[in-house]
Amino acid sequence: MTVTLIWLVAFGVILYLCLRSWAGTLEPFLDGKLPRQLQSDRDDRWIWSPAIAVLGATFIVRPIEMLMTLIVLALVLWLGKWLVCLGMSRVKLH
Repeated sequence: MTVTLIWLVAFGVILYLCLRSWAGTLEPFLDGKLPRQLQSDRDDRWIWSPAIAVLGATFIVRPIEMLMTLIVLALVLWLGKWLVCLGMSRVKLH
């Protein structure tokens, strides 16, 4: 029960901070980092702010699990990139 309460408090605080700083720093940062296909003309703060708040609260409550997940994702991406590069080097495009 305590972990749930800590998660809810962290979620609320992070969500409040994300919504408050959306126009100043968060929106220009995401617009610069996201590909054009993921950007929209509408106000995306009600999509990105809860997503950031969930990730932040989970990282506060369960940091080891989040780090292990990030490490596994990085290894899978690295292996996928390596396999694609290996396949492309062996394929004749002409």
